[in-house]
Amino acid sequence: MTYTVVTLGPSGAGKTVYLAALWQSLRLQHPRLGFYLTLDDPVLEHRLQRTYQQVAGPGEWPLPTDGREFPEWVFSVKVRSQHGQFTAMRVRYIDYAGDRLTDPQEGSPEQERLDRTMQDADALLALLDGRKIRDMMRGNGDFLDHDMARVFGLLQSCSGPIHFAITKWDVLEAEYYSLKQVRERLLEHPEFRTLATGRQNWRTARMPVPPGRIRLIPTSSVGKNFAVLGADKLMHKLANARPRPQHVDVCFAAVLPDLLANAVSTMKEQERQEKKQRRSDARAEREAEGPNLLRTIADLLSAPAAAVLSSREVQVPVQALAAFMVASAEGAADLIKLPPNELRKARHLQKSFRKRNVDAVKDSASAAQFVTHKLVELLLEFERSPQNDGTILS
Repeated sequence: MTYTVVTLGPSGAGKTVYLAALWQSLRLQHPRLGFYLTLDDPVLEHRLQRTYQQVAGPGEWPLPTDGREFPEWVFSVKVRSQHGQFTAMRVRYIDYAGDRLTDPQEGSPEQERLDRTMQDADALLALLDGRKIRDMMRGNGDFLDHDMARVFGLLQSCSGPIHFAITKWDVLEAEYYSLKQVRERLLEHPEFRTLATGRQNWRTARMPVPPGRIRLIPTSSVGKNFAVLGADKLMHKLANARPRPQHVDVCFAAVLPDLLANAVSTMKEQERQEKKQRRSDARAEREAEGPNLLRTIADLLSAPAAAVLSSREVQVPVQALAAFMVASAEGAADLIKLPPNELRKARHLQKSFRKRNVDAVKDSASAAQFVTHKLVELLLEFERSPQNDGTILS
């Protein structure tokens, strides 16, 4: 399946640099995470690699995204095991010129395309510029009222997961600000507080991380001791420094468990409605004494499972989602025609959360489960770290 994630941030917030750092951090299969990213378009892969080299090199920073461009970065999340290489899911990131967010060009084709994409996004990641957060902590600047005004409206209208990422966190760390201090200051802003606390996560025994949770994630695309903020309020690279991205993988991980939870919840609701409809049809058939009951049920069950994901492209069998969220998957098995042996495999994978290793990956379904579990482990480790006290907003 392909999920669309839009990063919301004004010009200079670091959207393209974040994507370059994400690609650099996860393009090789990390022993701890057990998966890696590839870019479906080799031309864009070369472009993102060039962007990161420009970030890491001693020269100037990459130029802002051209307002006429609308690059789409489709990352395939892959797992390599002793059984082969498998695609777990795809994540589509949309890049754009930040001015189109803060100063929209109403009526232009590019603006209309961006607006449609934001409305249809599966998840939104709001980028808060660390330099402007620093000014806010010092009692200067009101960027939340200006740069973020439209962002708050877009976040409010999104039905999927939303999170906040503080970019250039190394700038704040250099002045010894803690995440908890920044969180408390942000919550003093009425619109931010309403948005951050207005949603409630819903708890389920089958999900270690409650869906609906909103996080404030400190992140840096280059890490500490790579660049310093000058008197001109620009970031200047240090000589002979090497970038070490910080928490870009957490931003990537934060949205996916919620999307899986929503998908399975939608699937269960559709199953309930279809069962209700089948019972109604069965009564009608009996009353009419017609022999069409079996044909009616077959027609209902033949509807593609992709419909439950709002016509999203399905690359992974839906039973992978059901197995992760639902331990007893008889209903889901009926809906998606899951064979008994596949159902047993799904249950086994569901129960083996703590014993999971990459050698259990034998197909796309088990790859999706493996990646999901790894992302959940990453989130739990991040949230439990004392230095990340303040990351949970709701």
